[in-house]
Amino acid sequence: MKQNFFLGACVSAAAFFAACSSDSSSTAALEESSSSEVLTISSESQAESSSSSISTEISSAVDNSSDDVQEEEDADTDTLSTSTWLTWDVPSAPTAGLYSAADTAVLVTLSESGISVTNAGTKSVSVSGNTLLIGSAGLYVVSGTLSDGQILVNATSTATVELVLNGVMLGNSQNSPIFFVDGDKIKIHLAEGSTNILSDARNYSFMTVGTYTELDSVPKACLYAREDMTINGNGTLYVTGNYNNGIHTKADLIVNDAPTIFVNAVNNAMKGKGSVRIKEGGTYYLRTGDGSGISSDKETRPLEKGRVAISAGTFTMDVGNAGVKATYVDSIAGGTFNIHTTNGDAFHSTTLLVLGGTFDIAAGDEAFYASGKMTLSEGAAQITKSSKPFLGALGIDILGGSWFGFGGGYDSTMVPTSAEIYTLALQLPTEIESGSLVSIQNASGSEIYSAEAGKNITSIFASSPDFTTGTYTIYSGSSAICSFDFEESSKIVTACSN
Repeated sequence: MKQNFFLGACVSAAAFFAACSSDSSSTAALEESSSSEVLTISSESQAESSSSSISTEISSAVDNSSDDVQEEEDADTDTLSTSTWLTWDVPSAPTAGLYSAADTAVLVTLSESGISVTNAGTKSVSVSGNTLLIGSAGLYVVSGTLSDGQILVNATSTATVELVLNGVMLGNSQNSPIFFVDGDKIKIHLAEGSTNILSDARNYSFMTVGTYTELDSVPKACLYAREDMTINGNGTLYVTGNYNNGIHTKADLIVNDAPTIFVNAVNNAMKGKGSVRIKEGGTYYLRTGDGSGISSDKETRPLEKGRVAISAGTFTMDVGNAGVKATYVDSIAGGTFNIHTTNGDAFHSTTLLVLGGTFDIAAGDEAFYASGKMTLSEGAAQITKSSKPFLGALGIDILGGSWFGFGGGYDSTMVPTSAEIYTLALQLPTEIESGSLVSIQNASGSEIYSAEAGKNITSIFASSPDFTTGTYTIYSGSSAICSFDFEESSKIVTACSN
């Protein structure tokens, strides 16, 4: 069922996000007392924003001149989405949840009057201005509200840093509120029952910290890591990516447990350049101006990287580009997907393996697209709008499941190369208008499938274990469009007659 929330473009958190997204002119040199490395943040003179809240008129300047040379899917627009299909309210304040901190945990409290740190012990952690500087592995429990600040992690290459967000509202007026510069990996734990809110600047300033220099450009996202990032816990996270991406790592992005994540971003909502793996579930509301919902595009090691695997979860996406876009979609093994795309495919990859899940799709381009091989094993899809519902350039194998879709066009690569259940992939003899109720009925008049066309359609794809040998008719309303026969000799039909 389609989700519909009201965003009001974060109006309920207007004061906080005004501070987070306003531009400022400042130059600061911050010295970390526990480290020999020096952090320098510089900001070019920029016009002060007169807006009191995030809106669809906000612009961003995305600089992708380096940091893996050039990001694929650079935003063609510089605004958040103007779509009203999927919207939500951002809370005006964070909520603390249930979390029992270990005795060794460093406790961090954010406030407008400053950042306080307790139980740091011998760890390399300090405060400089409105920035929390973490240079050691360990567990850091963070709570509180700071409209203009940053958590900056710059640890040794073997360090694992875990940030527990237990009621955090953090914005930044110059770039990313949470920036993992160096270390082995970062873990973001969302405390049970907590609500956490992150927002970044509309225009990013260059940063120099450790080995990270202007040659690296700037962070690419509101929540950004240069190494592996894992998100754990069952809390709630709101991310507004005014500049580029919402959540992004240059390496592997892994989501465990069952978090609830809202991302509204100019470009991609969630990006693991090396891979994205969602293992156990969770609920995801992903909204973008021009990017994809979930993206992984690192092709320098194509046999290893640029991969997506999703095992469970509920995904509602209202995106400008693709719903899920990767070099390889290793598997969609389960989950519920309600995807609206403006211009892109719902799923776009070189190879695409679907082992399960339910899919409700209205796509601006193809629904399921593979430039290589596509395999549909189990699952159920309803595609009410697409250019072509399924397209596998090097073939489509259907092993099971229920797959139904309407297309505004037709291509021979829609036709499966093999099918173990009866499958229909054909061009209609006449165009059916948008809004028409289209159905497939057997000889006795029983409906196998029916749905309302989301656009004018000229093709149909249908594959179901409910099909048997016999004659079937395609209807638009009560008008018969054409009929076809499934026979024992072949599981695939590519034509119908009036």
